[in-house]
Amino acid sequence: MEVYTLAGFWHDQRSRCPDTEAQISLTTGHDTAVRSRRDPSPPRRRAGAMQRLQKQLLPALRAAFPLPASHFSSRLLSASTATLSPTRFVDEDALVAACGLTGAEALKASKRLQKVPSNLDAALTFLAFLADFRLSKDDIAAASSRYPRFLHLKVDETLTSQVARLRDIGLSTPEIGRLITIAPCILSNPRTISRLEFYLSFLGSYPRVHSALRNNSSLLRRNNIESEVKPNIAFLEQCGLTTCDIAKILMSGSRILIMQPEHVKEIVACADKFGMPRESAGFRYALMAVTGISPVRVSAKLDFLRMVIGCSDAQLHIAVSRFPLILTYSEVKLSRSLEFLKAEVGLEPQYIVLRPALLGYSIQKRLMPRYHVMKVLNEKGLLKKDTDFYSMVKIVEESFFKKFLLPYHRSVPGLEKAYLAAREGKMFPEI
Repeated sequence: MEVYTLAGFWHDQRSRCPDTEAQISLTTGHDTAVRSRRDPSPPRRRAGAMQRLQKQLLPALRAAFPLPASHFSSRLLSASTATLSPTRFVDEDALVAACGLTGAEALKASKRLQKVPSNLDAALTFLAFLADFRLSKDDIAAASSRYPRFLHLKVDETLTSQVARLRDIGLSTPEIGRLITIAPCILSNPRTISRLEFYLSFLGSYPRVHSALRNNSSLLRRNNIESEVKPNIAFLEQCGLTTCDIAKILMSGSRILIMQPEHVKEIVACADKFGMPRESAGFRYALMAVTGISPVRVSAKLDFLRMVIGCSDAQLHIAVSRFPLILTYSEVKLSRSLEFLKAEVGLEPQYIVLRPALLGYSIQKRLMPRYHVMKVLNEKGLLKKDTDFYSMVKIVEESFFKKFLLPYHRSVPGLEKAYLAAREGKMFPEI
């Protein structure tokens, strides 16, 4: 795992060049400006000192971040010719090099940081602080992408106090490191600790909290535990959901617990219309499906499904009750899936209504490749008569290989290769 140690090197180089205390700001739209606070010598002497420092920095920078040789030389040497003024900005190239961000992520971060005072020295001090948590370059890139101010957090009493409080509520050093990557705001906002402590108590373990935060990081940022989360949990329990049911909803990334209680009551009323028992798993999925969708939008989606499937209200009711998440898919995806299932595979509306999960699978990755395998095996008389399309689609990849590909490795050569190629978007060849 690649862990940052560049901050120590930077301070070491400063000690070797006491005549210059360089402040290199991460920039946006400007070259790096260098200013000397201690050295009253003319600009020519200061520029010479800066060039000596750059020559010592370049090898370490290239070793730490393997970019083209011209990259660092052009960015750092530009400082010697830049106007010696206290410019403040954020550079996309530096964000790419230092944190592993993509160009688009760096541009987004730099735009949001234009008003935030920043310098490389402070950023490297913060990175050195993170070294204790064994964060990789990818981890820091993920945190910076989620929270653009991440690299500009100061190593001060607030930061160290936050880490101490995380340890006090039972998190280990590796767990704190994992938490930082998905919820970097935990280091700067003291109110997030009490929220985290509640979710730890409710879900029972950090791995479960991590799953919830990975799917919905706003759990720590935008909710009131006392006026929203706790009343919503109590109401859902009154509706017949168990603590385990609510925990599963929370870990799925659903926002239902952090909504206004009045809105949650509307969601439950909407889910009730599908006729599923509240204690059933289907009702839980219905809640997750209609959360964030207005009643008008739900009604419009039902009308659309009735039209494209070609079924009655009663049949549609069966489909939605069996697979409530069908309401979360776009009209485009549903139309394409139905067209393939009806026109290519030849399935009847009644078959699809009773197996609505078919509409949730990817055409390229699942439906089309497996249909071609079924077609080949049928043509060669190798498929059992009781094997239908859904039974081939619903099983996981490993089971599909064991049941429908590996047994025919010799009798149908090339079938496995053709299947894998089809999953990559290539044409399924004649076999």
